[in-house]
Parts: sequence; C-alpha cells; structure tokens
Amino acid sequence: MQGKRLLSVDDDAGVLAIIRKVAVELGFEVETISNSTRFMTAYVRIKPDVITLDLMMPDMDGIELVRWLGDVGCTAGVIILSGGHTMFVNLAQKLASTRGSLHTSVLRKPFSIAELRAALTAATARPPAGT
Repeated sequence: MQGKRLLSVDDDAGVLAIIRKVAVELGFEVETISNSTRFMTAYVRIKPDVITLDLMMPDMDGIELVRWLGDVGCTAGVIILSGGHTMFVNLAQKLASTRGSLHTSVLRKPFSIAELRAALTAATARPPAGT
C-alpha cells in the first residue's frame, strides 16, 4: 500500500487522530480535515486513493459530499463513517450507486481499530473503477 493517499474528513479530532495513526501504520500518506467546506479543495489537491467521510457534520453533511464526489467522477474508495441513523447511511450509499462508479463502504461509529484497518485495506484492494 506504500504511496497510497488518504483524505479523511470528520468534525471529531479524536476520530481523525485514530484514522491518521492507523493509516500511517498501513503506509498511507494522510491528510485530515475537520471542516467539510475545505474538503473539495483538498480533494482536488491531494487526489486521494481512499477517503473516509463522516456523514454528520455541522457545516456540510457527508451526503452533499458524496453527491459532489460522484459528479466529479471520483475513483477513490470512499469509507462512509456514521454513528447516526441507518437511514442516512442508506441514503448516502443509494446516492453513491447512482453517481457513476463511486465505490463506497460503511464503517459504523464507534468502530474498532481492527475494523478500521480492514476497511482501509479493502478500499485499496478493490479493482479500479469501471472494471
């Protein structure tokens, strides 16, 4: 996984710190953002291979970001993070499936270190979009 880039957006600094630690151990270059309004600029600059995306944030929700990622033809693996109602997770995944080749998985909060490792590993092991 050496050289893989991860972009992580979450309004919880503790979650971002855990994601960074685990991802660095797996060989990722990591950029974390606690404000979703800066996500789009960071995405264009970083061109991530994997994204972790909190659905419930105060400034712009993750569903809007999922829509935007689909619109720009994102090929990164997107791990949706949510401790909220299953309805929001289902909505995000349904939206992702209608947005071209956007590949998503879900990691429910609170998650274990092992679950995070598995999700990050799976997101980089998937075939390229469109295959």
